[in-house]
Amino acid sequence: MKPLCLALVFLLSLLVCSGQTKPSRYGPVSEGYLSGADGVRLFYRKVGSGRKTVVFLHGGPGLGIGDGGYNMEPLARKRVLLMFDQRGSGRSQVVTDPRLLGVDHQVSDLEAFRKHFGLERMTLIGLSWGTGLATLYTAAHPDRVEKLVLVSPMPPAKTPYFAERTTKINSLIGQAKAARLGEIRQLLARSSDQEALSLCREYFRISSPPYLVNPAAFTSERAEEICEAPAPALRNRFVIVSAVFESLGDWDFRPLLRRINVPALVVEGEQTNVPLDATRQWAAALPQVQLVLIPNAGHVHFIEQPRVFFKAVEKFLGE
Repeated sequence: MKPLCLALVFLLSLLVCSGQTKPSRYGPVSEGYLSGADGVRLFYRKVGSGRKTVVFLHGGPGLGIGDGGYNMEPLARKRVLLMFDQRGSGRSQVVTDPRLLGVDHQVSDLEAFRKHFGLERMTLIGLSWGTGLATLYTAAHPDRVEKLVLVSPMPPAKTPYFAERTTKINSLIGQAKAARLGEIRQLLARSSDQEALSLCREYFRISSPPYLVNPAAFTSERAEEICEAPAPALRNRFVIVSAVFESLGDWDFRPLLRRINVPALVVEGEQTNVPLDATRQWAAALPQVQLVLIPNAGHVHFIEQPRVFFKAVEKFLGE
């Protein structure tokens, strides 16, 4: 092989290993790192341009911006969309000490993120676990939040809603596949780099269909986006899950929600398999709230009915 070809192959390998910036149809993209609350490196992505800014908080915990972040990029047509991989997740610094992964550190990271970008007040869009993070941050920093968009919110309280959701989803997955998910959790921690990616994708191919009205809407591209992270972060995912939920304890967000006096939008799919009673509790507790249930869609309604979803969110956000 000629020297020039060898050089090109070497360069391409470096780009693949380092991770390339994913382009967007909705505006200019910049990516980089910032310092979290205690100096931890947090990876961020900025899309679009405009006078107003919205901040997206991905789900999980233990996932990255591949969980919903790219799906939210149509919002960057008129404004700046900011997002980041929460500590230990995605391309952010891997943090393995559970004592440094709890909700207090997650909230402090979001405040460091706000300061880094010089945002006086933020409009927060939280997905699933991200709705919990948005709630905890707003309760701690009420003067720093302008609006809340709570997309497919997590259980508002551990009792009884967490067990109800788990039971319902596991019944739809089936006993054998639910057992395989448990195996993957164990295998992931000691997997090779190649195995980690394969196990991650298998996990979401099994666990995702009950969250959709049409399971075919969960594509291989979606699995790749969710698992878009270096292998050490993939192996660390369930360390983060355990640490976050342990730090939440027997949580109940409803007393906090009653004190959050900012405009809020709660969105869920009308045909979701996640018990809707829990979602309605979010809407019942917030003083200034709109509840939108999207027809012909499940928990991942922003993929199944994106036009309806973005129309509702754009109307709420305004110009």
